[in-house]
Amino acid sequence: MDNPETPHHPVIAVALQQLSTTHTVRLLDVRTLTGAEAIAQEKIHVLADLYLLKSHAPQALDVAYFLEQHGALVVNSWASSSVCQDRVRMAQRMLEANLPWPQTRSFATLENLLADSHLLASLPFPLIIKSRYSHRGDLVDKVHNVEQLQALAAHWSREPVVLQEFIAGDGWDIKLWVIDERIFAARRRTPLEADASKEDFPIASKEIPGRWI
Repeated sequence: MDNPETPHHPVIAVALQQLSTTHTVRLLDVRTLTGAEAIAQEKIHVLADLYLLKSHAPQALDVAYFLEQHGALVVNSWASSSVCQDRVRMAQRMLEANLPWPQTRSFATLENLLADSHLLASLPFPLIIKSRYSHRGDLVDKVHNVEQLQALAAHWSREPVVLQEFIAGDGWDIKLWVIDERIFAARRRTPLEADASKEDFPIASKEIPGRWI
């Protein structure tokens, strides 16, 4: 994990409590570790029956890959987590599956994007700008002009970024989970909204539109 609040998550906390009645539960906090250090810590233990990968940190992916190579069962898998954390690869997968997805362009850094004056002059604002790699505290913002892009450079100039077309919505994001071929869904306020709540509001299975699945 890479978040001190993970053990208190409303779903994970309950799962950990129930599992601990019949199993030994360990938490590996990778925040202050390199990938090699995290793997070294895990090596001293016998392989567990199950590992839950609940982290955006690259060193957690290193541990997951190591464990899978040694026959461990990791949920979510290293392969799926790697794709989900890379917004360019995610866009490619969605297009390959013929699923609707906003047009996405990637740039090595925000600084590189801002250095291309010809491109800047042709950008169809408004746009959504995001860190290419999903991580805690990453960049997700809506920009209306070049000046707003330039303002972001004060903190994000070296950040690999993607630009996506802005598609107007109702202010809610829809989250979908698939567990053992069962589909779960919930609504959450868009992160573009100032001080948006991170609370998920479940959607009953009978209310999930067929076109979503």
